[in-house]
Amino acid sequence: MNDHEVPTLPGSPFLWRAVALGSGGAGAFLLGTGRGSLTVAVLLLVVALATSGVLLGAGSHGTAIEGRLDLSARLGLGLLGGVLGALASGVALSVLLGFGVPGALGVSLQSVLADPGLFAHLGSGAVWGLVLGILYVDMPGASPTARGALFSLVPTFYLLLKIYPVDRELGYLGVELGALTFVFVMGMNLLWGAIAGATIGWGQTADEAPVARPIDA
Repeated sequence: MNDHEVPTLPGSPFLWRAVALGSGGAGAFLLGTGRGSLTVAVLLLVVALATSGVLLGAGSHGTAIEGRLDLSARLGLGLLGGVLGALASGVALSVLLGFGVPGALGVSLQSVLADPGLFAHLGSGAVWGLVLGILYVDMPGASPTARGALFSLVPTFYLLLKIYPVDRELGYLGVELGALTFVFVMGMNLLWGAIAGATIGWGQTADEAPVARPIDA
């Protein structure tokens, strides 16, 4: 196999993706809700990681194939964009809280900029940014911002359907915090996704982007 030949993935790529997403989702659900066997949940997550590894390994990666926005560039920019987006969404929420907007609508939210909430918020944004970096080339959307905004639905649903009702016992969609909690969650995550997506897209279009560039000897 030469340097530019892409490894062949056995079977249907769609089937591999379905197995990865299905087993990962089922494992996370069992692990998060405490339903079913812990062993089964762990095995499902292992299957998800294994199939994801096969998908990544069989993909066409590297600057020679993907261009300047290769996988390594997308991971780095996704991490950066995730942190920037989390910071921006945290500031936006704090501004809204300062004007009393959530309280006026019957929603009880707190600022995420106070320590230690800030570090957890930035860390979560960074992790989701990495995931966006991996999936970025397969995301639909007319622009990098649109791709990131569409991807933001994933952490939104995860927070509203798993973290709030299961981990924090705040009801589905965080209804215990107020009936319109989901509106603020979707808005803040939409802002996060738009910034994260735009940051990754910057690596492909901006001449000064520090990615996929050879180092001079």
